[in-house]
Amino acid sequence: MEVILNILKGMIIGISNIIPGVSGGTMAVVLGIYDNLISSINNLLKEWKKNCVFLGEIVIGAGLGIILFSKLITILLDKAPMQTNFFFIGLIVGTCPIIYKKATETKIKPINYLSFILAFGLLVAMAFIRTPGESVVIIREISTITFFKLAFGGFLAAAAMILPGVSGSFLLLVLGMYNTIVTAVSEMNILILIPVAIGVILGLVTMTKIIDSFMKKYPQIAYLFIFGLVLGSIFSIYPGFSFGIVGVYSIIALIVGFIIAFLMGKK
Repeated sequence: MEVILNILKGMIIGISNIIPGVSGGTMAVVLGIYDNLISSINNLLKEWKKNCVFLGEIVIGAGLGIILFSKLITILLDKAPMQTNFFFIGLIVGTCPIIYKKATETKIKPINYLSFILAFGLLVAMAFIRTPGESVVIIREISTITFFKLAFGGFLAAAAMILPGVSGSFLLLVLGMYNTIVTAVSEMNILILIPVAIGVILGLVTMTKIIDSFMKKYPQIAYLFIFGLVLGSIFSIYPGFSFGIVGVYSIIALIVGFIIAFLMGKK
């Protein structure tokens, strides 16, 4: 049963990565597996069998989520963008009480609120960054310069992706590399994907070590920072609001998302 549950959670994380502005890290927090995910990646060689099984289940689920639901999510974002985004906002808001509770297990030191303000401000600022247009050049041939550029892009995207509230795909758009990587995947251009994969692995390993260390040494600062990232991510996916039947359905979607996240967080 736990295997199926982990695969389903992986699917939700995979689906969330399809949506611009939505963070897979945020969904991991919503699903209550963020701490375990960070610990498993960081301690992969220490308890390799247990950690590999858990990570394998999440990765399989994420892959299935992307393959099976990418078209459905694209249709929903096209036909019902407000309702879809409000559902994800509901999920995000629903998990905030759980994160705040973790941050306030001990009395909060006033200075520690700075980590929340920094994270929240960063995400709000990112929400207003304009992404490059379709005129961005797509890299199809590898050279020494493009190799390191792609590896660096993969490193930053993976490091961002593991942080709640930060969308790795959004960062790739900002860097002007999103179209290159999507095209390389569709064309199975292995020479382009290899440096990206190297960067992704290095980014995941580096960022998880930093996060894991912070969570152990400074848990209150870490959770307040995560709380700021998660809350600030709402600005990235807020689609605006229109009154009428669409607005009503959007509010319903938000409430449903909130209830799902809140109930999952209590388990």
